[in-house]
Amino acid sequence: MPDRFGVHNVVNGDVTGTLVQAGEVVITRVRPPPRQLPASPARFVGRADDLAGLADGPGVHAIAGIGGIGKTWLAVQWAHGNRHRFPDGQLFVDLRGFSPDLPMAPAAAIRGFLDALGAVDIPPDPHAQVALYRSLTADKRLLVVLDNAADARQVEPLLPGGASCTVLVTSRHRLTSLTTRHGAAHLRLGQLDDAESHDLLAARLGSDRLASDPAAARRIVRRCAGLPLALAIVASRGQLSPELPLARIAEELGRFDDEDPGSSVPAALSWSLRALTATQSRVLGLLAAAPGPDIGLAAVASLTGSTAELTALEQLCLLERVASGRYRMHDLIRAEVRAEDAEATRRVTDHYLHSAHSADRHLQPYGPPAVLPPMSRGCRPEAATGLDAALAWFDAEHLCLLAAADTAAEHGWHDVVWHLARTLTTYHHRRDRPDADIRTWGLALRAPTSGPALITSHRRLGEALTRAHRDSEGLAHLREASTLAERSGDRYQLSHTHRALAWALGRQDENAGALLHAQENLHLSRELQDTISEAHALNAVAWFTALLGDLDRARSFGEAALALHPNPEGEASGRETLGYIEFHARRPAESVEHYERALALRRAHGYLRHVASTLDRMVLPLRALGRDEEADARSAEARDLFARLHGQAAGLIDSGGRHV
Repeated sequence: MPDRFGVHNVVNGDVTGTLVQAGEVVITRVRPPPRQLPASPARFVGRADDLAGLADGPGVHAIAGIGGIGKTWLAVQWAHGNRHRFPDGQLFVDLRGFSPDLPMAPAAAIRGFLDALGAVDIPPDPHAQVALYRSLTADKRLLVVLDNAADARQVEPLLPGGASCTVLVTSRHRLTSLTTRHGAAHLRLGQLDDAESHDLLAARLGSDRLASDPAAARRIVRRCAGLPLALAIVASRGQLSPELPLARIAEELGRFDDEDPGSSVPAALSWSLRALTATQSRVLGLLAAAPGPDIGLAAVASLTGSTAELTALEQLCLLERVASGRYRMHDLIRAEVRAEDAEATRRVTDHYLHSAHSADRHLQPYGPPAVLPPMSRGCRPEAATGLDAALAWFDAEHLCLLAAADTAAEHGWHDVVWHLARTLTTYHHRRDRPDADIRTWGLALRAPTSGPALITSHRRLGEALTRAHRDSEGLAHLREASTLAERSGDRYQLSHTHRALAWALGRQDENAGALLHAQENLHLSRELQDTISEAHALNAVAWFTALLGDLDRARSFGEAALALHPNPEGEASGRETLGYIEFHARRPAESVEHYERALALRRAHGYLRHVASTLDRMVLPLRALGRDEEADARSAEARDLFARLHGQAAGLIDSGGRHV
């Protein structure tokens, strides 16, 4: 089937002529191996035996221990020391198994790994994504670090294929089923001994300072109970207050009298929080409650009104600045200091909405901009500066945007939920994320909406479900949107719903039914004087008319669509439809002319998959003209692109330019 009418997909190596069968092809961009490890821990001490215990070849290694014991530091330290063993890359994900927010779903982690590995045209089915991940990692020497896992069920889908990969898993639980089912080696991480704890304090505070009061240093070590996080928090405050005697630190820590080692982090944290100013304490609490696993500088400014306190909080080990320049917080600290403030939460949620709207206008610049809910006072949204910057912004903020939609739903800010779903739709199309569209439009649909917003929610959710191959569910929502639009007399919504129904039925090869909906879309577009919609509708009518065999009538619609299309992407789609029509009408010269123009537009747009597919479709018309040398060149370029994008796709075209 054509994708959005006239953009033809190459699918699973199963192509007949230029018609596409059901399924997806997965291709990979040529890119450097992923290097996702966080920065190596500063002033790492001890753990020599534990590091040596992780060095025994490929396989799964599970590191268990209480919160704050240093599991992540150990895994990252080992990973950096052994990067040379993994030339195919290193993957890292924080599964947030013990975060105050919901743990990360394995499907979200898989999708992130597939993106890092360069996969595109990723199948929407989660099981197919897992299979693809295992195929891409088979026979590779790859390191996968799965940090902060809640349980084995969260881990198992993320285990790579093949026996040459190494996996490090950290968790507060002993994941025994990983041993039973996957032969994992387990390391129970204990507390630092007194000597190691002393060395860690000395690395941060200086040996001379500890030597000035060894008794107080021993009391601090004892109170921190061998937990690196507790030692880091105490040492950081000591660094910022060099005039503070060690005896005073030990005395204040001693007031938290508890023999449980697990209480040492809350005790150290509580003591360290006393040193914060009121402003720093407020900022820390707001950051802990912010939606998403991390936060960027601009969002911090909207949330708190300033970024001035970040350095002090980072120096106190209450906040971590990662390599990307974003900030995150240990989940133990986050749970302890979280401060709910509805006004600040609304500011940062508005920040994400208005920033996403700005970025979306670069992805989809055609048509009038939507009218957003009023912006909260003090909100400072970001403004994207071009298409590439907009995509990069969405990539960096995607998890926070999804979390912002969840937060808005929890607070009953239904207009924000709906507009976040809308602003994310084009990005989700670009990144092949129907699962994320299902999530956001599902949230929008659960809100008490009516009128055009309700109709759009059903339509968009129906489209997302259809892209995810949940066809019956998708059609149910699309038909509900059609019923609501007809009942309300909303011709604009009805027009767009007919277009969506034509596309959905076309994906199921129900071409006659699809043509009827495309014709209704065309009629309503003209009635509404909606030129962009009319151009799409004309192309759809042309495509389905051609599939049903009336090539002359299809050509007239296709040429009319081409005259109306206002953007290069639409023109390329229209030209490919006409290229198909002319070839099957035995007019190969005209077919090649359309494909040549479409190819130029595809190259300018930068979608290698579309470039390869257009090259592929040009081969047969060129051969029909006797231009075998040129056909061979196009075939070779298509073959090379498919080989670069995904080795399995290289066999789609044989040496005669025929689809196999």
